[in-house]
Amino acid sequence: MNLYQILSFLVFIIGVFGVINQKDMILKLLNLGTIQSGVVLLFIAISYNGHSPIITPGIESYSDPLIHSFLLTVIVIGFANLSLMLVFVMILSSKIKTYQIDEIEKKIK
Repeated sequence: MNLYQILSFLVFIIGVFGVINQKDMILKLLNLGTIQSGVVLLFIAISYNGHSPIITPGIESYSDPLIHSFLLTVIVIGFANLSLMLVFVMILSSKIKTYQIDEIEKKIK
């Protein structure tokens, strides 16, 4: 396990801890973005192979470009999901006048 895999696990755990402990909906969504960043970093760390597929002098290591193209798609879809969730939070908070989950649950019941 290399340093980047440990770092990605740490970022993921920070995001999970934030989602569990935060009572504000916007902060929960930001922590979901942190979880996604940890997963993307993990896949980038795993995709690093260390051997070049092209026999060229001076190229000794590489990262698999296929994984990077998939992760670019994951980042774009994650951004779209986060934007849509923020719109739903805005609509909900304009009707209930709060971002706190405990207060929203009390007002809904």
